[in-house]
Amino acid sequence: MRIPIFPLVVTRFTIGTVFYCSLLAGAASSQSIGSEPSPMEAFAGQEGVRTTWSSEIARWEQNGTRLVLVAVVLEDNSQPARKLRGVNKAQDQVYLDEPATERTRSALEEISVAVALNGMPGAGGCTGAKEFWPGYNWPWNKYHELNVDFCRDSKNTALVLHGRGKPGSFHFPGKSPTVLAEILATAMEKLKQH
Repeated sequence: MRIPIFPLVVTRFTIGTVFYCSLLAGAASSQSIGSEPSPMEAFAGQEGVRTTWSSEIARWEQNGTRLVLVAVVLEDNSQPARKLRGVNKAQDQVYLDEPATERTRSALEEISVAVALNGMPGAGGCTGAKEFWPGYNWPWNKYHELNVDFCRDSKNTALVLHGRGKPGSFHFPGKSPTVLAEILATAMEKLKQH
């Protein structure tokens, strides 16, 4: 069973949570997509960094795939004032800092509005947001973060999650971008308390 876990991390240092969507992966870019750890992932991997608080925010299990979204506060023992809050994803561990989480939440809402205005994606198609498209050459494209698409096969829709720069994806039939956006907003509210 594949178990993606997304840690939501907020920092007093200004690092938070990020989710990223990719719509058209065929575009050329001057940077390597997902080639670097996100700022939060790099922080989490440093010596002396520990988890001071965590809380499971959401758990989805469908067709042998599990998503566990965890809000996490990380602290550097050598710099107690430096804390990171965000979300973590296991199997392919993805850390999202505050600006990235907000960018992702906003992009998920953008996808929801596009679907409401234009209808569901056609069979075999996906809807995404500009924040997730590597063709724009966003500064965050180089980080291993979360990409999200809202897709449709011949019968059903699914929220499709994948770690940028990593193979494989996690499909959640019947889940909408609105639901994930609300989960991210809830996680960020919880993190503000820590």
